[in-house]
Amino acid sequence: MRRVLTTEHGKALYKQRQHIIESVFGNTKHNRGITHFHRRGRAAVRTEWRLYMATHNLLKLHNYHLVRQAA
Repeated sequence: MRRVLTTEHGKALYKQRQHIIESVFGNTKHNRGITHFHRRGRAAVRTEWRLYMATHNLLKLHNYHLVRQAA
């Protein structure tokens, strides 16, 4: 990883990661108030996480369609 980050291409890719990946976690934690899981066990937590991400994607689609209708 260090070797990849020393190249200009690697730095550019890693910089994009902040905006793509980290925004999902930031939105989930701060805007939606989801700071911990309510279930125990790996399978239950995985299911809960998938539910959170499904609602995240549905909200993105909903907002996208609202913007398109307003334009």
